[in-house]
Amino acid sequence: MSNKMGGYQWWVVFLLWGGCVIQTLDQGSLAVAAPYIMKELDMSPVMMGFALSSFWWTYCAMNIPLGLLADKIGAKKALGWSAFTWSFITALTGFANNYITLIAFRLGLGASEAALQPINFKVAKETFSAEQRGTAVGLFNSGKRVGLAIVPVIVTYLMSAWSWRVAFYITGIVSLGWVALWFFTFRDVKSDPATSAAASEKVPWMELIKNRTILSLFTSKFFQDYMYIMFVSWLPSYLVMERGFTVIKMGWYVSIPWIVTFCALPLVGMLSDTLIKRGMSVTKARKGVIIGGHLIASTIVFAVYTDSPVFAIVLMTIAVAAESAASTMLLVATAEVAPKKASGAVIGFVNTAGGLAGIVAPVITGFLLSITGNFQQAFLVSSIFIIIAALTMWKGVGKIEQIELGKKEIIVGTNVS
Repeated sequence: MSNKMGGYQWWVVFLLWGGCVIQTLDQGSLAVAAPYIMKELDMSPVMMGFALSSFWWTYCAMNIPLGLLADKIGAKKALGWSAFTWSFITALTGFANNYITLIAFRLGLGASEAALQPINFKVAKETFSAEQRGTAVGLFNSGKRVGLAIVPVIVTYLMSAWSWRVAFYITGIVSLGWVALWFFTFRDVKSDPATSAAASEKVPWMELIKNRTILSLFTSKFFQDYMYIMFVSWLPSYLVMERGFTVIKMGWYVSIPWIVTFCALPLVGMLSDTLIKRGMSVTKARKGVIIGGHLIASTIVFAVYTDSPVFAIVLMTIAVAAESAASTMLLVATAEVAPKKASGAVIGFVNTAGGLAGIVAPVITGFLLSITGNFQQAFLVSSIFIIIAALTMWKGVGKIEQIELGKKEIIVGTNVS
């Protein structure tokens, strides 16, 4: 495979980028609308914490099954039908008239959106070489940050012009356009007969789960994603409730960290790929970027101790850009260690850790907010967790290379060569 991406490869990057945009747009609408839904449906912060968390209950449960499905039927069908489902459910969310129906729609959304990350990184492994992969993933995964940047602007505008219900109708319907584009233009990578036969074999889960590198990637993913999900779920409410922002001002300020992150992700991916091209081992190039991102992201705690809203946004922007870069490279590393016969399943397993973080982060934040009346403790917890993620990556993850099933892992020191 050439180190230079061809025309169709660039199109695949664009398709995956677009899928990330619509997935995040549909997922993130509730966080932006939360203060107004809480008022209309008479919900407490703790209730909204559970509503925000409920998306992750089914997201967590479906990562592995949908990763396995993609290994069996291909990325095109698995992601296409999942995206159709989540777009339809997003539109239905506008009809929620009580707490129970809101939770039900979020459960459906989480189950269907769980397909995106395992399938995207499966496609990345199959379509791009090691020297291309960091750049390609950095580019398409930046779509998630574009979605997070535009969702507060779009949703606050639609809420101001009409209502939060209309915001869900429109975002869901618009997402269906990408589904059509995916079905008509994406082509599954044709695997050789040996790989196809392997994909139909039973996945040796006990061997994979006991593997130190996979288990450490899972653990690091949980602790780093806690901060990301806390930020995504509660930043709009933090700016309205604690900083006193208006809905329009909140919409613009929430978008700033994600715009910067959109620019940063491809650059970080290119940096990691360039280090490999210049002779650095894949292990050092990937782990160095991940651990560095974790440490920078841990500074987010200082944002809640400044009196300046602008300085707080600057600190949060730096932290979330660093966390996003680390998160992207962590899944690149996961794809690179995953065995061919189970790449979708292994990526789904590690991404399940993000779902677990999604279950607990909104709820813990809601409880801390109810107890303390501010967000300081919530930000402190997220900073401590991401430092744990860095330590796990450093000490637990071994050599970044494809795992050979049936071969006992040899661990020497921290194995960072």
